Order: sequence, then C-alpha cells, then structure tokens
Amino acid sequence: MNTFQTVKKRSIERSIERLLALRALLFIGNKYTCPCCQWKLRAFTHGGASMRIRSLGYCPRCNSKARHRRWWLFLEQKTNLFTDRLRLLHIAPNYCMSRRFSHLPNIDYVGVDHNNHRNICIKMELQATPIPSETFDAIICMHVLEHIPEDRKAIREIYRTLKPGGWAGISVPIRLDQKTYEDPTITSPQERECAFGETVHVRYYGYDLMDRLEEAGFKVQMDPGKEVDLLNVKKYGLRDDENIFYCTKS
Repeated sequence: MNTFQTVKKRSIERSIERLLALRALLFIGNKYTCPCCQWKLRAFTHGGASMRIRSLGYCPRCNSKARHRRWWLFLEQKTNLFTDRLRLLHIAPNYCMSRRFSHLPNIDYVGVDHNNHRNICIKMELQATPIPSETFDAIICMHVLEHIPEDRKAIREIYRTLKPGGWAGISVPIRLDQKTYEDPTITSPQERECAFGETVHVRYYGYDLMDRLEEAGFKVQMDPGKEVDLLNVKKYGLRDDENIFYCTKS
C-alpha cells in the first residue's frame, strides 16, 4: 500500500469512527453492553447508518452483529488471543472486530479477503493462498466457507498456514439436525436464496462439517451457541445459533 492509499484509508476510518461515535451517543443506556467496543446502550439498530431500532441487531457504536458479539466473548473466555503474543490471520474481516485487533499490541494482525476494503493486508482467494505454510498462531474464519464452492480446499489452506499448536476458529450458518446440503447445479441468486438462505451462499452446512474439518487434519471441538450463559445472552444481545468450531493443529 503506497503513502496516498494509506492516508486515504486512515481518513476514511476516522470519518467512519466519528459518524459511529455520534450515532452511539443517541443510544446510550444500560440495557446492553457490546463486548466488541464496550459501549453501553439502550437498543440495537438495523446496521449501516440506520437510526432505527432492531431487536438483537447491530451495535450503534461499532456495527457489530449478534454473532460478532458472541465471537468476542468466545475469544476472550476460551482462547489466548488477548493474553499471548500471536500472529493472527483474520479471513474476510468485519470492521467491528478488525478495528480493535489491528491496534492490540500483542497481535501481529493480517486481514485477507478476495475484495479490497478496510483492514485488508492481502487480497487473495482462500482456496489457494500465497501465504507460506505454518505462518500463523491463530486464524479466524467467520461465515466465509459457505461462499466457497471448493470449501475443502479452503479448509486445507487454513490448516496448512497454521503453525503446529495453533488454533483456528470457524463458524458458518449451520443446521445441526441434518447433513450438509449443496448442489452445484443451483447457480442463480434466487435459487440459492431459496436453497441455502442467501443469494451468495453455495451450501447449507450440517452436522458433518466436523468431518470436513477433521479430514484436513484438525482436532475439533464445537462450542454450541445454545450453551452460552443466559446472563451473557441478555447482557450482550446474543442469539443461540452461532456455533463456533475450535480447531487445533497438533
């Protein structure tokens, strides 16, 4: 990234931060706390620049979704992300989390995506990354694999670029009462939305996702969304459908 691009990026980030901070002032309260930004608020919004209230919606300060808040608590409570010195790969990073990750002194942060946007260090496709093997201590891959036709290749790349002893956190839209449903003949946005829930998704994962992760070499534990403490669910505005797969490379 050249000097002009860096200055422009920082200017955009400052503008976004100012706008979010102004909106957040209108939502100050004590009903919820966003763990991603620590803002105390009275209600969530519809996201973006919206001022409309939405139950279990977006944080007005950092635009975190319920799944981002769930992830932040998981990372705080069940990983070493905030305590050890780590090199972190964040795949398709969301702003509400990357804005803090990229400034934490213990994290060497690398954000990657196939599109250029905020906090992206490398533009790449996950199925065939240019990253050397055993580069990262930790990898976050949140709601990405359901977009990738060759997801097994992507999972193998996550495993390859992770250091031995490292961990990867992976989540997807998933139905634990059925097997993964995919059909490569379904290609139109309308058909995909009907079959997989979103116009850009290519499958709906089921309980056999764990098998795909283990095939790549991972040891896998699932942290179920339904088992999150009820007090945390109410305090942070969480849903119960974000299941996080904690994958370690021995």
